[in-house]
Amino acid sequence: MSNGTGKETSKPLISDDISKIEKSLGLGYVNTDDTFLIFDTPEKNGIRQRDAAIHVDSALKILESIDRGGSRMKEVEGWLDPSNGFAEFEVRMQGLGPIRTTNIEKFEFDTHPCPHEHTVDPPLTYDEGRQYFTAVIRVTSSDGSTCIEISPNTLLCPPLTPISTEPKGHTRTHSTLKVFLAGATDREELERKSRELANSFLFELNARHRTVYSLRPRIEGFSQKRRGKTISYSVRFPRTPVPDNVAALFSIPSDFTMRGNFTLFYLSYYQILEHYLPAVHRRDSVKKVRRILRSLDFDEEKDSSVLRVLNSVERSHGASEADQLRNLIEECVPEGKLQEFFELDHGGHFDRNGPISGVSAINPKSGEPLASQVAKRIYRLRNRIVHAKDDVRYAESKVLLPLSHEAMKLYPDIELVRLLAIEAIVDNR
Repeated sequence: MSNGTGKETSKPLISDDISKIEKSLGLGYVNTDDTFLIFDTPEKNGIRQRDAAIHVDSALKILESIDRGGSRMKEVEGWLDPSNGFAEFEVRMQGLGPIRTTNIEKFEFDTHPCPHEHTVDPPLTYDEGRQYFTAVIRVTSSDGSTCIEISPNTLLCPPLTPISTEPKGHTRTHSTLKVFLAGATDREELERKSRELANSFLFELNARHRTVYSLRPRIEGFSQKRRGKTISYSVRFPRTPVPDNVAALFSIPSDFTMRGNFTLFYLSYYQILEHYLPAVHRRDSVKKVRRILRSLDFDEEKDSSVLRVLNSVERSHGASEADQLRNLIEECVPEGKLQEFFELDHGGHFDRNGPISGVSAINPKSGEPLASQVAKRIYRLRNRIVHAKDDVRYAESKVLLPLSHEAMKLYPDIELVRLLAIEAIVDNR
């Protein structure tokens, strides 16, 4: 089978062809420059460069694959070609591992005769145009039916980069992970099986050989940054005492070295709320006991009166984190601040059909107190980030991975929990 790395003879692309490629890649066609198709991204602040370009040969190969049922992957960047039982994943290499061009010849790769057509072989391939070597890693199942390979990309998975970055006459390449199965495979089965093999292979490269690759998540674009509060232009002498650990947590989302780690940003602000949960809970518990003691009908000689105190203390002791969180918001965050936040245009982010699944929607007009709705949402979102339990009880709310599509849409939720953290700090000074 052909895996799409060979040279193609370019032919004109008609408008219908370009429309198919646009839809498949999720990009908007701009024009053709010599032998490159230039695309614009749907969101200018997205992860991709503005003037993403692919060579016409790649466009033709992608079009051929589309016509026989090929398509882009759903959750990670890559391509599926069911008619050939072929999957190609974009990968990122994290630093320099032991398996690299300078010492790759020390490694032995578990390969066997197979029916697949490979255009390069381990351990190295040479790029004449750019005059450098690239490592080739390949393993084969014992029966020869399945191959897994990391090597320069095929024409189906070209890097989407500005044409201006490429020397004239050269097409940039990057390493991708390829899975070759025995033959034509149902699309869903191909995606499932190839993903399982890719995950297993990358895990072992990391665990056994300290060579770290990761699949590149499919990211359409970051959520728009809508500030939850206006900026003050009056700089004053500080009045708000802040504990060391709270100060450190609050600064993490602003640390440039942490850029893009939205789940960490969310948890940093959430941990500030956790810091104040015990104090606010104790304060509320004491307030409730004092209210009972001050009641006109309280009589310390009556068992019923004493039991009211005991019941209040027991309820306080058995309060869940979710209950304590709701109480903190009720006690520390003015209702008007929440109303002001949700009056902003968040682009439907907090609606029932918003981009984050497995969390509660926020509807200020539902009749349920905003504090209660907010507490449910941020607690469930926190659980999606920190819990990775292999349990059917959590099947409906999968773990929210740091570099997932949903993680890149978290910004409004981060602004919400940031607002809560600020109000908790101010209320507890």
